[in-house]
Amino acid sequence: MPVTLNKFKFASLPLAILLATHSASSMAADNSSNKVKKEINQDDVEMIVVRGQATTGLDRLIDQEQLEKIQANNLEDIFRLDTSINVGGSVSSSQKIYLRNVGEDMLYISIDGAEIAEAVFHHTGRITVEPEILKQVEVEAGAGSAAVGPGALGGAVRMTTKSPIDLLKKDQNLGGILKASHLANGSGNKYSLTAYAADEDRKYSAMVNLVSSDSGNLEDGDGNEIVGSGSEKTLGYLKGVAYLTDSQYLSISYENLEEEGNILYKPELIPSAKNTLSPTEGTRESIILNYGYDNLTSDLVDFRITAYQSDQQQTRYYGEDPVFGEVKSQGLNIQNKSLFTSELANVYLVYGLNYRADESALAETPTHEEGKVLGVFAQSVINFDDVLTISTGARFDDYELTDWTGLNITDSGISPNISASYSLTDSLGLSAGFASAIRGPKVKDSYKVGYYTNDPDLKAETATNLEFGVDYQGENFEVGVGRYQSKIKDPIGNMAPWGKLAENLDHDLETQGYYLQFDLNINKFYAHIDLNHATSEFNGDTATRYFHSSTATSMGDNYLVDLSYVFNEQLTLGWVSQYVESMDPFEILVDEGGPYEETLTASKQGYSLHDLYASWSPTEAIKINLAVKNLFDKTYLSQGSVEDLRHNPGYEIISGQNSAGRDVRLTLSYQF
Repeated sequence: MPVTLNKFKFASLPLAILLATHSASSMAADNSSNKVKKEINQDDVEMIVVRGQATTGLDRLIDQEQLEKIQANNLEDIFRLDTSINVGGSVSSSQKIYLRNVGEDMLYISIDGAEIAEAVFHHTGRITVEPEILKQVEVEAGAGSAAVGPGALGGAVRMTTKSPIDLLKKDQNLGGILKASHLANGSGNKYSLTAYAADEDRKYSAMVNLVSSDSGNLEDGDGNEIVGSGSEKTLGYLKGVAYLTDSQYLSISYENLEEEGNILYKPELIPSAKNTLSPTEGTRESIILNYGYDNLTSDLVDFRITAYQSDQQQTRYYGEDPVFGEVKSQGLNIQNKSLFTSELANVYLVYGLNYRADESALAETPTHEEGKVLGVFAQSVINFDDVLTISTGARFDDYELTDWTGLNITDSGISPNISASYSLTDSLGLSAGFASAIRGPKVKDSYKVGYYTNDPDLKAETATNLEFGVDYQGENFEVGVGRYQSKIKDPIGNMAPWGKLAENLDHDLETQGYYLQFDLNINKFYAHIDLNHATSEFNGDTATRYFHSSTATSMGDNYLVDLSYVFNEQLTLGWVSQYVESMDPFEILVDEGGPYEETLTASKQGYSLHDLYASWSPTEAIKINLAVKNLFDKTYLSQGSVEDLRHNPGYEIISGQNSAGRDVRLTLSYQF
């Protein structure tokens, strides 16, 4: 929906008409002037909002305020306060997202509706993003809503960028923000210029955002250099929005993000004779067009079209020879929202289609791969007098892949879901849900094109997700607890990390766990406690990043406490503490049934991290943010990084690099 939501009918309707009024992650303290959390309006987010964490739809919302207070500088920072998400990798280009231990290959990830379909290189992450342009990040954990998009086996992450209207002050038609940051670890500097404008009626608006940053190599808590972690980044971002009529809007955005530096050939691993520094250049470029039509005289038509084109490129050097890889995607999303009201129930219906075409190519091989997916979906939310809410839907997806050998693979399937929440009292609610998802074969990352092949009998992966939850809302607090269990059948991968044949693995990826979230808001004091426990296994073997790459990993119990106090309108102080429990030694079966079958041992050390943050606004125009990350300069290997396997014979060079030690970040911004 467009930014000026007051022009659109759904924004003027009480949220209770559309669906339940609060959830385990978005409840508001109705009986108190101090809301425990900001109330989430359906029109402010892309994902469906339904009461109960176990229901299909939005689970977590990371807003701009959270990103600013921790001075997010990379993917790991963006998800710093969410224990269900683990982002490992001390080098930014190696960072991969794991949601409840399920890797980014199994997730739907998009920016402004444009899906990021595949990484360029399997030793790097699938997505790079500059947090400076983000307005918010929405997270749905586990297979869920049919409306979220195709291939969301383990859940979805939707990122939304800022718009001019988000930045303009009341009665302001022209403005800007100048921002400068210094990051002590790595002696990094970051500069940002944002300019935005609108006409008198705010029917037409535009913005430009330019960001430049550079950093040397980081150091871990012992002062050891994290090789290849330094880089230079530049961002150019343009966005224009036009309200053609009171019912129609059109927006177009362009983004170009570039990063270059001397990065290890395999940046997720430690340096070695086989893993040396390689001059690397990476680019992500996208163009996104959005059109919306909202019939103000009818609740049946709220129409939106998103068309996009994205291009990810990476150039690496083997000696003096450059190797160029590229993944391009084009897509179209069409959806409509309808509202049906009656004395018995209110029905909110979202339906439409998704189409995406991908191409992956490596310049040194005269071949490429092409893949496409076409899906149709419908998702409903039925609310019975704010006591019982039922959400149900399904999507049908049809996949086709033509790999570089000319092999053509097709598969399709239906993914239904159903969930419900029931309010026992005004404060106590129960929720439960079941969902499924399908993902057919897709293009490989470009550095595998020409070298890695597919099993001719390759078929789609399928996922199921079962959840139960309880939430309770008091006058100044709220708490949510729940349990989840997911299974991904026929996961596509290799029998060993060095395998070059993509096939359906014999064993399912099974994950089960539980969570707890607690929020307290008393006057000017806010406390958030977050716990996530998850175990992920293939036939009883613990999932690891090294062997399962972007498919899955494992992490010990993750506890987080976020405390903050608002002294006045000018000053806020906060403290974040995280404890990740160690994982006892476990065995890993490698190349089962193959010529190199063997059993390795691994373990993961636990760690405690502490961050401080402060925000001070001496004037309305000036804001100073201070963050001290890893306050006690802890030396640790993130459990989201590649495991330390060096004690196993033959694996002396297999380990991720330690994470960064203490980092003092200072940002000064001036808004005019």
